[in-house]
Amino acid sequence: MAQATPQAPPGALPRGERTRQRILHAAAQCFAASGFSRTTVEQIAAGASVSKGIVYHHFRGKELILEALLERTLDDWSRASGIAAHVARAGSVLAGLERALRGSLDYAKTNPLVRALFQLDPLVVLGLGSSAAVQRSVADGRAQMVEAMRAGIASGELRADLDPERTADLLRLVMIAFVDSLLDPRWIDASDDALAATCLDVLRRGLRAEETS
Repeated sequence: MAQATPQAPPGALPRGERTRQRILHAAAQCFAASGFSRTTVEQIAAGASVSKGIVYHHFRGKELILEALLERTLDDWSRASGIAAHVARAGSVLAGLERALRGSLDYAKTNPLVRALFQLDPLVVLGLGSSAAVQRSVADGRAQMVEAMRAGIASGELRADLDPERTADLLRLVMIAFVDSLLDPRWIDASDDALAATCLDVLRRGLRAEETS
């Protein structure tokens, strides 16, 4: 009697994909430790316990490895800072905004790849700004922020005279400035919790609708 073919456990990845993920994990560790520019394909292969040829089988070059890591990083960062999910959980636009800002800062603080790219390879970061993954992430983040502003105005939580699109752009500028200063703290220490609290207090006061008696 023929034996049934063993079934892979639910959620198990095919062997090729497991190898690909090992390469990405090794590359992230190498980039975080030494930066993109000083990391070699040989080092990535050694970290993944595969041959250099296997690395090139999955990725045509180091740049494509970085692109794949960037897309994954942006997805994770968006989950940490996406205002739509935070507003839904908090039941408040202002509370969701606070959680989104803190989530974005916490992710930037704790993700070694993000810190390494900004601190060790700033020119690489500038070049990544034109990638499709970055453009998609920026567009989605802005759309979420605009929708949150509109919802807050419609519910009466936010001031009725706010321009949703310009307000969303201003808030995203604040979030970007915080992350930039966090990763390059020469001028402002954005890791200071009191500074974040002050910023959020100013934003709340400026955005909140006046209470009517």
